[in-house]
Amino acid sequence: MNESDLEAVKATRLEWKANDDRRDAGLPTNPPEVKRFDDISYGPAGTLNLLDIYEPVDFEGKLPVVVNCHGGGYFYGTKETYQFYGLDWAKRGFAFVNFNYRLAPETPFPGALQDTNAVMQWVSEHADEYNLDLNRVFLVGDSAGGNLVFQFMTTYSNTNYRDWFGFKELKKINILGAAMNCGVYFLSRPGMISGTIDTYFTEDVQKNMHECMTPENYIDATVPPLYVMSANHDFLHDEAVRMDQFLFDANVKHEFKIYGDDEHPREHVFHCNMRDDIARECNDDEQAFFENLM
Repeated sequence: MNESDLEAVKATRLEWKANDDRRDAGLPTNPPEVKRFDDISYGPAGTLNLLDIYEPVDFEGKLPVVVNCHGGGYFYGTKETYQFYGLDWAKRGFAFVNFNYRLAPETPFPGALQDTNAVMQWVSEHADEYNLDLNRVFLVGDSAGGNLVFQFMTTYSNTNYRDWFGFKELKKINILGAAMNCGVYFLSRPGMISGTIDTYFTEDVQKNMHECMTPENYIDATVPPLYVMSANHDFLHDEAVRMDQFLFDANVKHEFKIYGDDEHPREHVFHCNMRDDIARECNDDEQAFFENLM
């Protein structure tokens, strides 16, 4: 990676964090309805392998689980940025697993996917400590995290794709479904890997691990149901449309929705804005989608 790419990553990280901080300014980090378990280590990479769990204070039995794969182009994002989104899921009656993963350019593909797998293995081993119901597990991911969910769900349901990465089968976990929000997909298409994203999918990765980058060649109707959404002004809007058609052709059970209209436009990852009515509508829809699978 050349110096200009590194500077672009640094500048974009600062810009995106400033935007996220403005969006979330003043939101409570410790709402009384939620109990937090913060900074739990799930791997060897220090702060980049930490996770939080947010749970409702009042519940009976074991909790259904939502595991969050954050976005940020594979080079930006932390669990702290997604804490408010996760706290909202806890208020809805779910245990929300919110984790950091290793970022580009320091860690190229498949580092984020390996860390996602490590989190899922950790969940399977520590469920009893946190009242997690391993028979009711879901994944959510936005932007690059949507692609990460697409990849992981394919490793979960397809042995051949899982074997590319040397992952063990998750025998204790029953993933019932997943939501892919404002995601980027089909990276083998010409021109898809450019700019800062090529700090993760490097030239070496594209040359030597091309097949690993194509979950679309392995996913089939055995994958759990998927919720695919975007927004009318999302710069990745067309990616969701392509995914909807692809899943339809592959006979994969899924729901597809575009949020916002000309009078109420919405942009990329709008659903993370906890003050937004259409974000609440979207998250209500995804909650209903998950509950219908339980």
